[in-house]
Amino acid sequence: MYLDPARIWKTDKPSYVVVLDAETRYDHAVHGRYLAAERCTPADLADLHPRDRRHDPRATPRWPCRQIVALSWLVLTDGDDGLRPVRMETRGCPETDEAGIVGAFLADMDRLQHVQLTTWGGFHADVPQILLAAAAAGLRLPTSLAGLHSPWRREASGHCDLMTEMCAGARPPHLAEVAAKIGVPAKLTCRPDLVSGLMDQGKWSSVKAVAEGDVLTTCMLLMRWRHLLGGTVSTLEAARRLAAFVAEHCGHRPYAADWQKYGDDIVAAALAAETQKLAALAPASCG
Repeated sequence: MYLDPARIWKTDKPSYVVVLDAETRYDHAVHGRYLAAERCTPADLADLHPRDRRHDPRATPRWPCRQIVALSWLVLTDGDDGLRPVRMETRGCPETDEAGIVGAFLADMDRLQHVQLTTWGGFHADVPQILLAAAAAGLRLPTSLAGLHSPWRREASGHCDLMTEMCAGARPPHLAEVAAKIGVPAKLTCRPDLVSGLMDQGKWSSVKAVAEGDVLTTCMLLMRWRHLLGGTVSTLEAARRLAAFVAEHCGHRPYAADWQKYGDDIVAAALAAETQKLAALAPASCG
């Protein structure tokens, strides 16, 4: 029996792959409750060295004291002809709060029933953030995400952290680093360190575009990784599919033109390569 090497790591052959990314910010109300529980006063923090402040949760809130303000997920069918993007969903401020954002995501996963989540670094970030937010809101995980109850059982969790898949034992890289190596568009809306400024300024459309941009980059890297492992879809076709999806469904976003150019450049490079091959095969003219 033949097994597609690109699918060996998956379980139950889910009908859909869902690539997601969350944007978060500090929840000062939650952090205030934590400080009260610790009986922490400003005097306790006054003499901390700057290096210590970065690692002391009383001074620098850790992930339980963050809230999800935007969540984007791309739904792809996963059939014999490879991954095909179907729709992009995004929820976020100011239309809805964290509970509403996570609730909408879980409801969609319940409707899809058979899903494989994919993230970049989500094992340490997006997934625990979503689970904690759901618990805080009194939500329930759908059966399609039941594997997230056992996140350490990677093969049964229903979640692929593409970053850990790709880097193996190497130091975990940024999404933009790997994208730069492969030539995939990344971080098109703004610099990563400026996203919190967009939140403070209430530029929520741009914050949502940041989440969507990371989803698209992660999706393209997933397609390339599948190809490396023996998938049936060429890198050219994968790029064409994603670029066409962005042009059709996300043309209003600031990243759309860059993805269109990426798709055009991939096609142009492929045509140039084929032309060069044909020229090399042509018989030399007689002098």
